[in-house]
Parts: sequence; C-alpha cells; structure tokens
Amino acid sequence: MYILALDTSGNVCSAAVLADERILCEKYVDNKKTHSVSIAPMADDCLAEAGIGVKDVGLFCCAAGPGSFTGIRIGAAMVKAFAQASGKPAAGVNTLDALAFNASGTDEYVCPVIDASRGEVYTSLYLRGERVSGYRAVDIDTLLAELSGKRTVFLGDAAVSYRGRILAASNGFRIAHPGILLQRAGSVGLIAYAAYKRGEYEDAYTLEPYYLKESRPEQILKEHDGADQSGVNEDGR
Repeated sequence: MYILALDTSGNVCSAAVLADERILCEKYVDNKKTHSVSIAPMADDCLAEAGIGVKDVGLFCCAAGPGSFTGIRIGAAMVKAFAQASGKPAAGVNTLDALAFNASGTDEYVCPVIDASRGEVYTSLYLRGERVSGYRAVDIDTLLAELSGKRTVFLGDAAVSYRGRILAASNGFRIAHPGILLQRAGSVGLIAYAAYKRGEYEDAYTLEPYYLKESRPEQILKEHDGADQSGVNEDGR
C-alpha cells in the first residue's frame, strides 16, 4: 500500500510517501509556518519521486496535533480533501507520538515538547517506544522538575526554544540529534500504517484535529463570557 503522509503541525513542513513500512521519499523544510504555500508542492514532489500519482495512494494521513492551530488545520484539510475525492481511508496521528517515534531506539525516557505559548508546552512521556503518561499542556519548569532524576532526551520545537533551560535543569537531560529533533512526515506515515493494519483508521468525515487546549482567542472569549455571566442570577437576570 502507498501512503501519503503530511506534517504541518509546527515550524517544519514535511511530506512523505511510503510503500507499506518503507519510506520512498521524504521532504521537509523549516520555513516558519508558510505551510499553506509549501505543503501541496512538497506532496506533489514526493509522489513524483516515488513514481506514483494520487490515485495510487491507499491511505492519506497527517499529524493531527497538538501544535500550531493553523498548521494542524492545513494538514487535516488537505488529507480530508484527498480522502473525500478518492474514497480512500484517512488517519490522524498525534504529533507527540510521531515526534517520540523519531527517538524510539533509545533506552532513555523520550519527552517531545511542542511550544504551547505563554511558557507552556504540549508533552507526553515515552519509554522504549511506549507512551507512559497522558497528553497534556504544562509549564516547562514544572515539567523539568517532574523529570528530574530521569535520563531523558527532549525533542520538538520547544526543545530548541528552551534548550538552555533544559540542559541546565539536570545532567541527565539531553537534546535529540538535529536529524530527529523536529517533526518528520515519515514517522507520521509509519505510525498511521501500523494503525491501519490493526483496523484503526478514519475517513474524510471522521478525521478531526487534536488541539489539546483552546486557542488563546478562544480562552479570551470564554473569560469574557464568564465575566458577562458573573452578574447574572439563577433566573438569567
């Protein structure tokens, strides 16, 4: 089966074509989130280098989040469009799982960290390829304190942003090698194909982004609505 995988969930824009568990072509560029312009040509280039067309793809997949709200929507919309036009299955892969997959060969704890703004990161924790904690948004210093004493490799865009703070927090912390540090569509495709073989996949109508927390505008609106309701009694007055 041919798989087209996309990751537009962070600063890196990435596309890959796989044949089952073999990556035929993978491209990525750190272009600071101009993904709406970059991702379609990158996907076309990958398909061309693999020697196939969209009609040959049996599974379309994307990094479904958490991450950049706009980036997640771009990737999901493109995969949903391909799946709807072709009638083929679609799959959304958690961005944290895909990042952790990059470093799945280590015996250390693996901690992907994605910038969630305002000093928070999206994160989860993995050991020997298995997730050992839930997905969450947490203050970076709180996370580092919790992991103190654990040999841990960090990866993701927040590992770049908070590099100094991470390395200063513990001698057991390190930053992943640049080749696996950021999102890669190949990892998204490998996880999606493994799930597909287990019968776990979606379609153009059921694939949904995974945001993990509300965007800042949504938080402000909720705070505003809460303030408006503070003076209203049980009868609505």
